[in-house]
Amino acid sequence: MGNEKRKQSKLEKIKIFKISCISQGKGFSPELDSGLRLGFNKIMVNSTSSVLRLKIVGFICIMLAASCAYFNTFYNAQSYYREGMKRVTNDTLKVDSEYFDKTIEKATAVIVKYPDSRYIDDALLMMGSSYYYKGDYSRALEKLDFLILNYPESKFYDDALYYKGLAYYKQRKLAQATIALKEALLSKQYRVRAMVVLCYVYYQDANYASLTEIAKDLQKESLNLKERRWVLRLLGEAQFNQESYGAALELFNELLSLTRVKEAQQVLKLKIAEIYLEMEEYEECQGFLEGERDPEFKNLLADLYVELGDIEKAKETYFEVAVSGMSNFAAQAFYKLAELYRDADSLEAAIAYYDSSVNRASMNEYGLKSKKMADILRRIDVLVKETENIDRAQFLLAEIYFVDFNEPERAVIEYQKVYTDFPGSEWAPKALYAQLWITSNVFKDDSLASLFASDLRIKYPGSEYAISAMNFLGESNIKPGVRK
Repeated sequence: MGNEKRKQSKLEKIKIFKISCISQGKGFSPELDSGLRLGFNKIMVNSTSSVLRLKIVGFICIMLAASCAYFNTFYNAQSYYREGMKRVTNDTLKVDSEYFDKTIEKATAVIVKYPDSRYIDDALLMMGSSYYYKGDYSRALEKLDFLILNYPESKFYDDALYYKGLAYYKQRKLAQATIALKEALLSKQYRVRAMVVLCYVYYQDANYASLTEIAKDLQKESLNLKERRWVLRLLGEAQFNQESYGAALELFNELLSLTRVKEAQQVLKLKIAEIYLEMEEYEECQGFLEGERDPEFKNLLADLYVELGDIEKAKETYFEVAVSGMSNFAAQAFYKLAELYRDADSLEAAIAYYDSSVNRASMNEYGLKSKKMADILRRIDVLVKETENIDRAQFLLAEIYFVDFNEPERAVIEYQKVYTDFPGSEWAPKALYAQLWITSNVFKDDSLASLFASDLRIKYPGSEYAISAMNFLGESNIKPGVRK
């Protein structure tokens, strides 16, 4: 009778400890639970001595230690994952986090040490999404695919599909991303999020018809303000890319009305101004931009004055930006000023403004372009001031316009000066052949090119360029200098 009471007492204690573990989120795993019960029952049947009672206690301690180690590993994986997710915004990791590395480590331990655990699918999702946030999309897809294929009834199935679509999108595998996201949007949990990402997928794929269709469906959903702005922005950009400027203008104006952050408003206003310029509605654009004090707006306003032909007003506005003290915008404004003076053949003024651009921001886009242009103009200045080999200088000047400036129209004019002003020069036939080549290959005017070829064959019959001209005319059987 005493033995039966002691046996019952021990059973009650184990039961209470099991309930305690479960209440703390550390319940027994199925394999440990059944093993503990079976082993305990066998030992208790023959428990008639203190030695056996010690064996019982030892057995229980071993099983409980294994169970606690298992759940501690899984609990740590979850904890690290939650901490990592605090650094995530809009499905993007904003700050590099070691928590996802630790999540992967602990989740891997769960899978390797306890392969029959009921938490394997949970661990796989944590691993797959952690790899996604770390930017290791191939490994993310490997874990997510394993979950999807082997645990189709898992409560994390839809999560895996969504992250799979995100990973494919990041890899720019747009067809695969579309398939995964279309399946994910069938779930209530991910419907809106999957549709938003699909909008981005369709935009990247230039599939504007599908983008418009899904965006219309999205607008029927209960979108928050941020999601609504995303959709409007993508629709506006899609219309702009299709040159449907009226529709784009309407969408961006609606988006502007929903935007409160000043920096975001400025970006949208610049886009609206760009649309006005594309529509050639210069007066509307001017009215939209005037009164804006931001240097970027004033730069765009100066561009508008150039389009309207008001060069003096453009110079005045560019100069206001140039002396604003904001180096990047100043470099851009000085560069554009230099371009205006170069177009007017004011070399010294152009060089001075290019140099000013370099001084403001030597390593940005406009600083680098300005340095290159200043060097070219200095070469031109030297050639223009040449007093001895003027024919050679004139030819090299034409080369600069053609090669460095990519201005074939101006180059043709400069080449013509060589053989017109210096017909006996060794540079003359080369200049005439350059005219022939540009006319044929750039202007695609074979009729005019034939006239240059004939002129070259007649005026410089013994030159290598005359032979090339004959080949062009298909008259290689005719001797140089002999007319048809």
